[in-house]
Amino acid sequence: MDQKNGYRMLWQRRPDGGARLVRLYGRSPRICLPSQIAGHPLTEIAPYCFARETHIEGPFLETITEDAAFLRELSGAAVEEVVLSDAVEEIGRYAFYNCKALKALSIGASLRGIGSDAFMNALSFRHLIIRCEPKEQSGIRQALSQVSSDLKVSFGTEERICAELFYPEYDEAYDEIAPAHLFGRSIQGEGFRARQCVREGRVDFASYDAVFAQACKTESEETLFHMALSRLRHPYALSNSAKEQYRDYIRAHAIGVGLKLTQKKDLAALEFLCSAGLLGGAELFSCIQAAGELDWIEGAAFLLRRSAEGETAKKKRYDFDM
Repeated sequence: MDQKNGYRMLWQRRPDGGARLVRLYGRSPRICLPSQIAGHPLTEIAPYCFARETHIEGPFLETITEDAAFLRELSGAAVEEVVLSDAVEEIGRYAFYNCKALKALSIGASLRGIGSDAFMNALSFRHLIIRCEPKEQSGIRQALSQVSSDLKVSFGTEERICAELFYPEYDEAYDEIAPAHLFGRSIQGEGFRARQCVREGRVDFASYDAVFAQACKTESEETLFHMALSRLRHPYALSNSAKEQYRDYIRAHAIGVGLKLTQKKDLAALEFLCSAGLLGGAELFSCIQAAGELDWIEGAAFLLRRSAEGETAKKKRYDFDM
């Protein structure tokens, strides 16, 4: 935790000696929670903890860290990123309800319980970081079951990502079956099937990769390139056949993929595609034009350099053949 920011924490003591965070006050929308509160391990995020709507059921204790003046309630739109310590085992129901600015959540491997609708109306939540090796058990199944929108899941840390998966959005509805007034469950989108590829708290990477062939028939180009690019950039447990299916897809859609990455100004991803031999020639020229239209000087310079290197290599091969 960054002590210079300071926090005011309302919390409760659990029967097992741990602490349950009820409400948080601070200055920054980027929250990094401590592992302990007043000597008690912070093991639970209470229901509605970060929701704008308050549902505090007392009594509660209060702890204030250093330099905790001029604080505001960190709830709703005031929450953008949250890092939970490795000690946290449970997130209560509606904990991030209506946190519409929440983009990323980082959790440890100890998290197992996530209450119902914990991320309801967290419309910007797109990135879950699980700080463990992919082979370790974690709460990924519980997290995936709570988020039906597009979600990127990274294993490791921001400095070292071991594996990364993109789970597409899916829709779920219940249709009435007349005249019996029964309801049939209807699910659309391969994102649901991808979320089922978890065995005993660990991702089944082979099963996840097997979803891609069917996804190519139903999902958008943007969804598919996210799935392919995530697996190729961080190829944990990636078989040769699965690797080739992802490479084949990107080769076949290189212009679309390259332009989307250029529009996002994602230089790291463009560097990867060029290094992997998946972006060049006419596709690269299209990206150069797009970068110029965006006035993205850094991207245009990189792409021009790669294009020149490609032409030089091509000329050398031609001269050698001659």
